[in-house]
Amino acid sequence: LSASMIALSAGAAAAQNAKPRNLILFVPDGLRGGIVTPDTTPAMADIRDKGVHFKNSHSLFPTFTMANSSALSTGHYLGDTGTFSNT
Repeated sequence: LSASMIALSAGAAAAQNAKPRNLILFVPDGLRGGIVTPDTTPAMADIRDKGVHFKNSHSLFPTFTMANSSALSTGHYLGDTGTFSNT
């Protein structure tokens, strides 16, 4: 009986957290972190200052838009995604 009650309460908690959520993945192609300042890019600097900051971020090599975007969005290197350049 106890195991059933635990299972039911866990299922109800999971159902409450099953709301769909949106994710926006923005890839600033070729933008160096040192350029993001409150003077040059105020909105991006504000987002960074509120906690979304990658201190040691860098592009893959070769530094092509599609290759870097696919690696960032999937977490896989170029050989895994099949994207090696912008074609």
